[in-house]
Amino acid sequence: MSDCDRFLEALASDRLDPDNRAHARGCPVCGPLLPVDGSGTLPPGPSLEAVHARALEALRTTPARPWSRDAARLALLQGAVALAVASMLGVSNWNSPVAHHGALAVVGAFLLALVTVGSVAALAPGHRRPRLLLWLAPVVPLLLVASGSGVHTATTLRSAMPCLVTVLLTAVVPLAVGLALLRGMALDAPRAMALGLSAAATGLFVLHWHCADGSGPHLLCFHALPWLAVGLLAVPLRRALPTTSHVP
Repeated sequence: MSDCDRFLEALASDRLDPDNRAHARGCPVCGPLLPVDGSGTLPPGPSLEAVHARALEALRTTPARPWSRDAARLALLQGAVALAVASMLGVSNWNSPVAHHGALAVVGAFLLALVTVGSVAALAPGHRRPRLLLWLAPVVPLLLVASGSGVHTATTLRSAMPCLVTVLLTAVVPLAVGLALLRGMALDAPRAMALGLSAAATGLFVLHWHCADGSGPHLLCFHALPWLAVGLLAVPLRRALPTTSHVP
């Protein structure tokens, strides 16, 4: 890492030390970026032409990576995980004699869209689409309960816990890949939460076809609650990761 890179990193984190300031006073590139000191006088330095030229050179030499390509790969990954785990666990809920097949099909399609399209919205540039995904979040528990059969089969905590574990485990790989991609964007808590909810929706999709307990309390506590917990957990996890680009 060059002295200029160290200065820019310290400037971004607001931790300029005397060595950084000394470098900036003698550097034609970093000098114009040095903040005003306590005396209110600007540090000596040339115009911003050198900084402008360096920024243009960085844009010219850094290959552009379309966000849509990464988003499509993440969507395919989440869809593959959802379908693979659903095939492994089976469709006991669909085969139940008390199942509402029409409601299950509609909500299942919505959850699959949340798994795939949701990941694309979470990685889309700007702030509108991730926040739109968060606005749709309260609809998910309502749809789960509405499509449930109302039959309570998991009568003990031990028999209900596998649903919670399924939501958490199926979210691990999509969430890890998504957070790695978010390192290339500016830190944004709503975006991280939208990504977490989309990743955890993988488990909701699996349980939607597998879990035969269609009671409201079970669907809310062991399906919707861990789904929401993963979305909230994604925010501190993203804050803990370094940011490689501050593109919004």
